[in-house]
Amino acid sequence: MFPVLVEDDIVIIKKQEDFETGDIVVAIINGDEATIKKGKKTDSSILLQPFNTNHETLVFTNEEMKSTPVTIVGIVKQLKREF
Repeated sequence: MFPVLVEDDIVIIKKQEDFETGDIVVAIINGDEATIKKGKKTDSSILLQPFNTNHETLVFTNEEMKSTPVTIVGIVKQLKREF
């Protein structure tokens, strides 16, 4: 079961610069684009997998993490939604 994020949801984030494979990651890409995706690490890259299958997985090598840049803000700990 994957979380479904909809407009006006509130996520509680634990601020940290690193993550474990499988964590739901908050990342800033290119300095101004925030995204929430499932994170996966390899020795040479990170993969940010969307929950929406209409979008493709983002893959960044360690070099691209610096040059793009990609910054890990933290991991999602809780989702809140008002009905």
